[in-house]
Amino acid sequence: MWGRSGGYGRYGFAPATRHGGFTVDVTASGGLRPDLDTSGTLREAAPEEVRRFGPALFDEARRSRAGAVSRPGWSWRRRTGAALLPGEEWEAPTVLVHRDGAGEVRGLVAYTVDGKWSDRVPDATLTVTDLVATTAQARRALWAHLLSVDWVRRIEVPDAAPDDPLPLLLRDPRAVRPLPHPADCLWLRLLDLPAALTARTYPPGLRLALRVADPAGHVDGVWLLRTGADGSAEVTPDGGPVDLALDAAALAALHLGGEQASRLVAAGLATELTPGAARRADTLFRTTAEPWCPDHF
Repeated sequence: MWGRSGGYGRYGFAPATRHGGFTVDVTASGGLRPDLDTSGTLREAAPEEVRRFGPALFDEARRSRAGAVSRPGWSWRRRTGAALLPGEEWEAPTVLVHRDGAGEVRGLVAYTVDGKWSDRVPDATLTVTDLVATTAQARRALWAHLLSVDWVRRIEVPDAAPDDPLPLLLRDPRAVRPLPHPADCLWLRLLDLPAALTARTYPPGLRLALRVADPAGHVDGVWLLRTGADGSAEVTPDGGPVDLALDAAALAALHLGGEQASRLVAAGLATELTPGAARRADTLFRTTAEPWCPDHF
């Protein structure tokens, strides 16, 4: 399976998030739908300001998205041109900050514009290098600005969540086209099964017995996952009947909700031992938002 095309899979790792970008034909999009709330204020921010408020803003946003990892201070210094690698070039982006009615920072967008003209006609591409928002209003206001930048004919977002809502915000969603070559990003390896599975929430009142094969021995065995009324989980070793059999890598792929047990069964990467177990696992591990890791490694 995953290990046959690379080193990670041999050690129980599996891709847990997907990433890919899209391009927007600004003219064809018609802009945002007129009924949307884009309240708040936008203003340009200097690099030192971004380093000051960016970490807290991103930390709040990432907590609503499985797979998003924290950004250490050095990451913000590098993003704002203060800590470049030897020989690394940096083009200062335009950074706009959104504040709500109470003056709180709720979003930021960083972008560059290439300024291209074709046959004496503006034909510029705007490239979004970062977009962080903690409210729907902030995201909409930032996109309203991006779609209104002079001379821009297309917007490219090299990386975005698989379920980014932008197409549904536009007058014509067909103006959004996926960029080629989507790929996996974050790979996981579970080492402590009770700790990993109880660190997330689930639909209440469900039960699933898993037989996990792990040659390294970290999570090998039969485990019973039971969820409580509040969405919490209890995970214990078990000797009873097994519902679903899979290996450590397949379970890692399920953990954040980015894969489906029924798909793994169809691919021969899991075995359903109790009728309906794969569908129950799909329900258990599904997340409201698709997992996404906006920071690559």
